[in-house]
Amino acid sequence: MPGPRPSAALGLCVAAGVAAGCAASTQSIRIECVPQQVTLYVDGRLLEGPADEIVLRTDQPHKIYVKGPGFEPKLVVLEPEVDADGRHSLGPGELCIEVVPIGMGRELEVEVERDVEVETPPR
Repeated sequence: MPGPRPSAALGLCVAAGVAAGCAASTQSIRIECVPQQVTLYVDGRLLEGPADEIVLRTDQPHKIYVKGPGFEPKLVVLEPEVDADGRHSLGPGELCIEVVPIGMGRELEVEVERDVEVETPPR
């Protein structure tokens, strides 16, 4: 599996060596999308190529938007958490985003008309 994806446009620290230069602490988040042929946006910016792992700042929330042709779009918000030592984190470090085909994520409303008059057969 390749390492974190470089993305200067996102302003993300992308490797341990680069992370040291970031003002805030960062966390590596492994992303798995089902299906894999979807498009990912992090904080409104397109991630180009396959997104196996990204590194995000832990002191702010991040919005991950997933969409793909024929699938319901999905928005996931990662909120920072503060542990007992006062350090920020974005959760366990793995994120599985499952998208469903259009129409499958909604409950279907079906109207059924029934004939209220029931004919009783002769005896």
